[in-house]
Amino acid sequence: FLSKFLGCEVPSLFARGCTLIDTPGVLSGRKQTEDRLYSYEDVVRWFAPRADLILLMFDAHKVDISDEFKRVIEVLQGHDDKVRVVMNKADSLSPEELLRVNSALSWSLSRILRSPESRRVYVGSFWDAPLRHGNFLNPLFESEAVALL
Repeated sequence: FLSKFLGCEVPSLFARGCTLIDTPGVLSGRKQTEDRLYSYEDVVRWFAPRADLILLMFDAHKVDISDEFKRVIEVLQGHDDKVRVVMNKADSLSPEELLRVNSALSWSLSRILRSPESRRVYVGSFWDAPLRHGNFLNPLFESEAVALL
């Protein structure tokens, strides 16, 4: 893993005083995970106790949970106070689609986390482009971004 690890400095008020680690993400399919040459779960297991905040990012258009992602989520159990589930690109969905996708993601997570409480899913659009114009849910997305951090 360390042979593939890269670093950079970014002049950002948001990032001042913190270290962000953006992992390459989880893969699906046995061939992809075997070609990685290191255990992604072991990397997560090492970083988790050292992190102050762990974001599990889901694309609103791809909320299925691969076997590897399931194992990563299981590794993170015990660090529940640090873990935030985030659905990105939510502003690209209609309100009906957002409700359906959020419910599907919550249901999938409940099968893995086995908790009496459902996990909060933060919804929004977390990139440098403005929120989609005209979406009446934009105030929700903006408040979710504030609540997330």
